[in-house]
Order: sequence, then structure tokens, then C-alpha cells
Amino acid sequence: MASGLPSSIKRAMPNAKVTWLIEPAYADMVRHHSQVDEVICWPKSTWQKLASKKRYFALLKAIWHFRSELRAQGFTLAIDAQGLLKSAFLAWLSGAKERIGFVSKEHSHALLTHAIDKPVSTMISSEYRALAKWLGTSDYVLDIQISYNANQNALASLQRLNITSPYIALAPFTTRPQKHWPLAHWLSLINELRKLTSAPIAVLGGPGDECEAQALSFSESDVHCLAGHTSLPESIAIIKHCAVLIGVDTGLTHIGTAFSIPTVALFGSTCPYTETDSPYTQVLYRNLACAPCRRKPTCKGAYSCMREIEPTHVISAIRGYL
Repeated sequence: MASGLPSSIKRAMPNAKVTWLIEPAYADMVRHHSQVDEVICWPKSTWQKLASKKRYFALLKAIWHFRSELRAQGFTLAIDAQGLLKSAFLAWLSGAKERIGFVSKEHSHALLTHAIDKPVSTMISSEYRALAKWLGTSDYVLDIQISYNANQNALASLQRLNITSPYIALAPFTTRPQKHWPLAHWLSLINELRKLTSAPIAVLGGPGDECEAQALSFSESDVHCLAGHTSLPESIAIIKHCAVLIGVDTGLTHIGTAFSIPTVALFGSTCPYTETDSPYTQVLYRNLACAPCRRKPTCKGAYSCMREIEPTHVISAIRGYL
């Protein structure tokens, strides 16, 4: 969602050097961004290990060392694009005299010099558009870039599994159960897709999603589990080349919108965006009285907001693209 910020920064400040501070697992998503000059990885896991072992003095030394590394860069502006205490702390740690971010429930804005309210909007990336506007530009476009190697590895994975174009990609997995679509619905959807097209289906996800992805791949012919077998950049490349993408509210689904791939996004417990820069994204959302509950479901695990989105609704949304 924040991928458009480097380009916005360069439009507002053409001579700026842009450094992206990020967790190591996601570094390859921004390392090849043409408007990002440098990537610094936050040693989160090292800090966590020291804290878990109660090695607090060593932890303080590690934080101080990282602080020194950041401040040696001479940053003048830090942008906290997450609005969390940890991200505001890192912005403060950078030594930048000017620090912009969001007013936060975690009161992280106390570590910033400028704090703006997150806009209430149906537009995708509305928070980051607001940051771009603060910087002095109204231009904001999602800008996902992948490396040549990631693209070639993705194509090799597709060829190895005999997944030929056009193919359909599914992104069924995310971090919270209330954002998931029921497994039975996915199985029913795949069954309905098979009545309409013989196009191969690729199921994407991380290593922890492999078992559930395998369950989907057993249901019909030419359904392939790539979950746990492709890196994040490779999964992004697979989406870039697909004909249709169907997914829940997760990063891979938003990638489809960034690439203007025909995309159906299933929202339930989170606020849906209904406006995007892509004419090919359709959002399905049941506007129940309890939605969006975000991280505090009140339905005792029923997750009606997702369950009431029927496979037939998804088929109707993508029929034109098939």
C-alpha cells in the first residue's frame, strides 16, 4: 500500500535520497524499486531473541549500535508510514529532525514532530496518499517492482508445474481467521470455475499455508499448490502474469490491483476500499451491523461477514474475464 511513496517523495523533492527501513522478510519487495536508493533491514529477530533471553543489557547495546548506524546516514526527514509505536520509535531512532506520521491509538505520535489524522476514505492507500499530499504532491500510484531473477524464477516454477497462460491465481490466506473465506467456499468456487474454464489454477501463500493450499489442490484437476514453494517476490511475479486473481484482504490481493490485473477482493472484518486506480478490481463485502470488527470479532467465530459472500457472487464478478 505504501509502494507509491518513494515516487511521491521524488516528485516533491527531486534531489532527495530515499532509504527504506524494513523488516528483512520484505526487503526484496522494495530493494528493486527504481525510486528507492537504499534499503536498511531492521534486525527485529535479533532484538526479539535478546529480549526473550532477558539479555537486556545486550539488547540496549544492539539498539544503540543500530541507532548509531542510522544517525551516521544524516537523515533529515523520517516518514512513519505504519502508525505504530515500533515504527515511530525507529523513525525517532533515525535522528531525523523532522518526523511525519499518523495520530495513533498507541500514542506513537508523541515521537513525531508532525502527526496527521488517518483519513476516513474508501480509496485504496488513502493514508499514504495523505502523506504524499503533506509532502507536496497529489500524485500517488501503487508502484510494485520485481527483479529479473524473481520473475525468471516464477516463470520456471510455472513451467515446472505445467501451468500455462492464461491461468487463475488464488490468494486465500492471511494473518487473522476473521479475514479468511471458508474452505468449503473455496472448494465450491474451484468446482464452479471448472465448469467455466479449463485454465490452470495456482494457489499462493506462505510456508505455513501449504497444508490448506494442498487441500484446495486435491479438489479438481490442474489446481496447483505453490504456497510455501515460491518466495514473496516470486509470488508477486506469478500474480503479474495471471489472467484473474481472487483473494482475501491480504498483500497478494492488493498486488493484483497494483498491476491492474482483473481482481476480486473479499473483505469482511476489515474496512474495504471501493475506489482504486484500477478499473479491473471488484470488492465483495457484506455490510453487516458488526462489520468491520477489525481485530475484535463479536460473532464468536461465525465470521458471517465472510461466510455470506457466496461462491456464486465471485463467479458473477469474474465471469466477464473468463
